This record gives sequence, structure tokens and C-alpha cells, in this order.
Amino acid sequence: MGAIRLLVVDDHAIVRQGLIKLIEMNEEFRVVAEGSNGREAIELVDAHRPDIVLMDLNMPDMDGIEACRRITNCGTATKVIALTVCEDIDMITQALAAGAKGYILKNTDLESLTRIIKGVFEGKAYIDPSVTTGLIDRYTNYARQAQTRDASPLSERETEVLGLVAAGKTNREIAEELFISEKTVKNHITSILRKLDAADRTEACVVAMKRNMI
Repeated sequence: MGAIRLLVVDDHAIVRQGLIKLIEMNEEFRVVAEGSNGREAIELVDAHRPDIVLMDLNMPDMDGIEACRRITNCGTATKVIALTVCEDIDMITQALAAGAKGYILKNTDLESLTRIIKGVFEGKAYIDPSVTTGLIDRYTNYARQAQTRDASPLSERETEVLGLVAAGKTNREIAEELFISEKTVKNHITSILRKLDAADRTEACVVAMKRNMI
């Protein structure tokens, strides 16, 4: 097998050049191009078709997340590894949703970086251990919320009506927005109050919000 072909993208030239020198110490890797922002990354992937893109996320012109999304959707076999200093869980989830196959921090040692690049090239995925706890907590919370929503006694339409009630809409406004009659809206609200054992609209909204139903 030939050398793994890499594209390195980072808006800081010193960081980029240092990373390239480290990578090229290993004969199994070959850096075929380098870029300084997301737009360049997309153009360079199209021109060089690297196996792996090592890419920072916070860059000018176009950030690494949007570039990752476009690279992933362009139909090439190129895989993106996010290489960043950021441990923000929101950014991690966005990068993974955009198609990144790896998320590693810039303080990763050379031996680990080498192993991770090889693993992603072979089809594995990698997330830096320092951020996995936060990521697991986030998805655990999502799962709990989903279970609560699944247990909702309200129908899809009733949930929709209650959401509009919570937004401060009157019965007439709800009827106009949903293209139904005011009487139908009133019937839905009566059913909602009964199912949630609520005395009025306000209490129904409070109960639903506590149970993550809206």
C-alpha cells in the first residue's frame, strides 16, 4: 500500500507548517497540499483527492464545519479529521453531524496522531477521550428527553396546538395558522387539559414544558 495522502488545513501558518513537518517524519504519510481556510480545503480536495483532511474548525472565510459538510457531501472517499483546541460539546456534535470521522485536540502527541490517522484511513472513527464524557452526557440527555416525548399522552396535533398556546397565540390565531376552525382548536385544548390534568391553558403549558413535551 502506498503512503496515506493528507491535506492539512489551518489558518495559522506556523501551526500548519509545524504539523506538516511532524507528519512527514513518518514515511507512511505524504502531505499533498495545505490550505488556510474552508474554501481552500474544498478546492484542494477536488484538485488532489487526499485520503485524509486534517482540518482546524475555527477559520476565516469558511469554517471547518461547513467545509467538512461540503467535502463529505461531494462524493469523494476523502475523510475529515477535525484537529482543534476547542472542547465545546456543541462544536463537537456539529462537526460529527457534518461528517467528521475524527475529533482530536492539537495537544495530541505524534504517536497518537499517527495511530488515529491510520485508524480513520482504515474506516474507524475517533473522538478525543477528554471530550467523550461531555458528549456521552449530551446524548444521554437527548435520549431521556426523547423517551419523555415518546410517553406524551398528547396527539401530534394536540402537541402542535399546545406549542402555539405556549407561544401566546389566541384560539383564532391558532386556527388561522393551522387552517382549522376555532371550535376545533377549543376541542383540542379541552382534550389537552383533560389528558394533562390541568386546570387551565397556563398550567397545561407548564406541565408540558416540565415533561419536555413541547
